[in-house]
Amino acid sequence: MVDDSEIAQIILPPHAIVKGGNDIIYAWLARYQAAKSLGEDVVNGTIGALLDDEGELILNSVVGQVLNDLPDLDKGAYSPLPGLPEFRETCQRLAIGPKLQQLRDFGMKTEAVASPGGCGALYLSARNLLSTSESILVRSTYWGPYKTIAEECGLGLVDWPLVSQNSDSNSAVDQNILTNRIQSLISTQGRILAWLNDPAHNPTGMSLNAKERKEVLACFIEAAKNNPDSGVTLLLDTAYALYANEPHGWTDTIIESIEDWPSNLLLCWAFSASKSHTIYGLRCGALIMAHPNKEFLDRMVPMLVHTGRGTWSGSPRMPQAMVSRIHNSSELESSWDAVRAGLSEMLIQRRKLLLEAGKGLPFDPSHDGYFAHISDPNPVELCEEIAARGVYVVPLSKGVRIGVCSLPTDKAARAGEAIAEAWRSLGRSED
Repeated sequence: MVDDSEIAQIILPPHAIVKGGNDIIYAWLARYQAAKSLGEDVVNGTIGALLDDEGELILNSVVGQVLNDLPDLDKGAYSPLPGLPEFRETCQRLAIGPKLQQLRDFGMKTEAVASPGGCGALYLSARNLLSTSESILVRSTYWGPYKTIAEECGLGLVDWPLVSQNSDSNSAVDQNILTNRIQSLISTQGRILAWLNDPAHNPTGMSLNAKERKEVLACFIEAAKNNPDSGVTLLLDTAYALYANEPHGWTDTIIESIEDWPSNLLLCWAFSASKSHTIYGLRCGALIMAHPNKEFLDRMVPMLVHTGRGTWSGSPRMPQAMVSRIHNSSELESSWDAVRAGLSEMLIQRRKLLLEAGKGLPFDPSHDGYFAHISDPNPVELCEEIAARGVYVVPLSKGVRIGVCSLPTDKAARAGEAIAEAWRSLGRSED
């Protein structure tokens, strides 16, 4: 009898046969669930969704109400391929913030195309802003599916340090390395696409401050000016931004640097409603673009729609309608924001308890959002030691991710203590 590997060799092409779909996060969640089912006193720090202190998924009550109240048309009909017009404007206000009009007044034109979540927005950028065999610039610690998206588009990843190792600098940004990486990619590719997950970075919770944002943007502006015949695109992955202390800090930074903007520099935002509106499975996002030339953006829209049409057909209408209805009603928006602010405060408290209990450990900078992260050369070994103490977290390629979003508040300190005990039991060095 022919075994499955032989059948695969016959039926599948080489590029497909090497793919795998097992997710390490769900594997460790399953281990937590198995331990809990046996009656063990365990803590869940695996999930990347916001859970209440009883471990139940949180749905913003205003979001739930508006979804239920939508007319049947918005629940069941197709969306226009670029997205509902009102959603395309609303998502720009949510991503860029209250200074959207000020940005426009300074000469920036903006556009948006709906996508199935922020992941869809990233895919649109990868598929259209680079050519096959080129590479996307990312930071050295990044959300794992970045690699998957890149591979599906025939692209690679090149990274620059998440945190500068220059002890003489009080900045997390190593401008020399960033400048060199940008120039190297421009020299070999003729263009560059960079994905920058900020603020509230996944998996660390790190957010750049105003000085650091200015340093990063200056590197891209300078590269664009020095290479006027090369395309430079900086995409801000803002999936967790509305749980950050400065959700729209990048808009302030851009406005400060907008004078004499190079025409070969495109700004993008990968907007996601998954976290901000607690609708992870409804797949609602958008690729938002800003550039001084409106005709160029008008050209971009059908190009992106073409990719979406050939990949997922169209983005779901129902969540677009819900987001538009909430944010075009001052009463609904105020109620939604009150719930969001309460959830944000819960995350702040959980993070504080976790990091205080793990004081002395070399956690990566962790300020906002859903996660914390500790770098480690053997994350599986560390996770096993932590699990032996009844706390389940996730081993990633460069360290251990702790889902602050899923830790019960009254057990966040216990999680920090378990991580500290495991760390020390393995003889790891401390700060």
